[in-house]
Amino acid sequence: MTNISTYDEIRAIAVRLVRERYPTAVAAIIGGSFATGRQTASSDIDLLLLFDHVDCAWRDTIVAEGRTVELFAHDLATFTYFCKEMDAPGGTVPLARMVVEGENILAAGDAYTRLHALAHAIDEAGPPVLDVENLQRRRYAITTALEDLVDSTQPGEALAVASQLYEALADLHLRAAGVWSGGGKHLFRRLQAYDAAIAGQLDGALRLVASDLPAGQRAFERVAAAVLAPVGGPLLDGFTLPAPAHWRSEGG
Repeated sequence: MTNISTYDEIRAIAVRLVRERYPTAVAAIIGGSFATGRQTASSDIDLLLLFDHVDCAWRDTIVAEGRTVELFAHDLATFTYFCKEMDAPGGTVPLARMVVEGENILAAGDAYTRLHALAHAIDEAGPPVLDVENLQRRRYAITTALEDLVDSTQPGEALAVASQLYEALADLHLRAAGVWSGGGKHLFRRLQAYDAAIAGQLDGALRLVASDLPAGQRAFERVAAAVLAPVGGPLLDGFTLPAPAHWRSEGG
């Protein structure tokens, strides 16, 4: 395992990698943990490569000088498509965040200037507004999961439900406020940056479920009530979800 973890050393590895393997790249942005100062001794290098044109975008995982590199290759058109059509509907824009937070390690030209402006515009626009049906689905899913948690007497089952509930509550709190969400550690970071109080309550509730189930159940009831109140509260009675009419087998 390599001990390299300083940004300057990581930057040098990335520069050599791009020069040797991707000489036609017009921009190369280091994002992720190294861009935000959260790197550890084993952190991957997240590297977004921009080309004038690619036949298709691609992602590679490679090892360069003992360090794992997660590489994302795009041109402006594929970058725009992935951000707006693939990621944004789910409430996240990791590629745009890489550009906003990261550093271009190549000489900046017109292509990078346009990429930088595009990424900032996407990030500042915020996620799509949750429509009524989406919001109802989320309220119902949280309400039923909370019932499962509160009724549970099995610590293993309760922790599994609590983990699911943590993610649903955190994501709803961000999306209902028009704030980009995230996955895994990025979900916690986005929530912590937006509302440290709710982030702390959710974190504490999840930890309590693992150590003191009754206290954890009560803590989740409180934080769920706080998250659901601004969007209409819990939802059970009256929730309906019709399936599309074409969802049927032929001849059935």
